[in-house]
Amino acid sequence: MFTAIFVSLYLAAWLVLGFLPWLGWSVATRGRAGLINLPLCLFAAVVAGLAVPLLGATGGTGLLASMAAAFFAPLGLLAARHWAAAGLRRPAPAPERASR
Repeated sequence: MFTAIFVSLYLAAWLVLGFLPWLGWSVATRGRAGLINLPLCLFAAVVAGLAVPLLGATGGTGLLASMAAAFFAPLGLLAARHWAAAGLRRPAPAPERASR
């Protein structure tokens, strides 16, 4: 029973830490973070947070590392998606006006 409680607390913390970069990015870009990125950020946070103990980091250092990974993995995901799509959103050049 205690194991289920602690796993639930870890999962909740990773989800909150995965939500914060999406929320900050959404506020900073006036809502252009996109709702499609929210589940991606939450999934990336859980995977990154779970990867740290699976790779062998345990104890207090492992806990802090998993929380940091759960925060920075979605942040990197959002930054990569933003920079990858920046080239696609470039405005078309304005047509030249004919002089009279």
